[in-house]
Amino acid sequence: ANSINDPTLVYAGQTLIIPGVEAPQLALDLPEVIHSFDMNPLIFVEGETGRFRLSTTVPLAISGTFLGKAVSVAQEPGNDLVDTILVGVPIFTEAGIYPLDLTLSEANGRQTTLGLNVQILAGNYGSERIALQAGSDGLLDPTLEANEQSLIESIMGKFTPTRYFNGAMTLPAAASVSSPFGRKRSYNGGAFDRFHSGTDFAGAPGTPIMAAEAGYVVFSGTLDVRGNATIIDHGWGVFTGYWHQSTRTVNVGDFVNKGQVIGTVGSTGRVTGPHLHWELWVNGVPVDPMQWVKQSFS
Repeated sequence: ANSINDPTLVYAGQTLIIPGVEAPQLALDLPEVIHSFDMNPLIFVEGETGRFRLSTTVPLAISGTFLGKAVSVAQEPGNDLVDTILVGVPIFTEAGIYPLDLTLSEANGRQTTLGLNVQILAGNYGSERIALQAGSDGLLDPTLEANEQSLIESIMGKFTPTRYFNGAMTLPAAASVSSPFGRKRSYNGGAFDRFHSGTDFAGAPGTPIMAAEAGYVVFSGTLDVRGNATIIDHGWGVFTGYWHQSTRTVNVGDFVNKGQVIGTVGSTGRVTGPHLHWELWVNGVPVDPMQWVKQSFS
């Protein structure tokens, strides 16, 4: 029922389908320019990805906001009657009801508005304490973190209108998960003022790292906190990042295929030991990458 072939991929706190329980149905009065409206999933979760898809009767220019941000609207090549909006629900979004507000503009200048209230549930990710290796305290410097975070946001917050991903993503390493996405973190006995923005795989040094999906390499370099890092643009505002590598085997501008080796597991940057930290961003928001392994958003 959950499309999980390997039971070792099940982790504490994971949402699982209960067979026989029917999901709620979307009830919405649609304007005449909208043929159908699809929302997946019907209830969003803090720290996860959601998708809105509109099938229209005429080509539309669509703009709008959700969770205080402008949405990015994507179209398949050659099909201007289907529009897709992917959104990431940020960590620390409180459970509640949030509005999606869209403006639909026709070529003749006519505009129609569409509003929808979206329920968001808490992620309940838990917390963990991290003890860094001796001499790594300097990598907790707030200014250092902020500068590196700004660089990552400037790269992974962009939007490419072409989609390179297709179907569910593959795992980036043949290794067990050592720390899931979303946990609040305390470093060296400090406050729980950070959160885990990806999924860690406890691979041995030198374990191959594979691209989880096809796309273009937009960053390949060494960072203070993230160590040897690679970022891939999969289109439609979807990026994956691969941190702490021992080696990198691709360069900026390379197009990589799903499953292609892009580097090896290491312990560069701010780490407690060798592992791969795998990160996924959707339109400028880091979200749980394991959701993309279980679910297709194409």
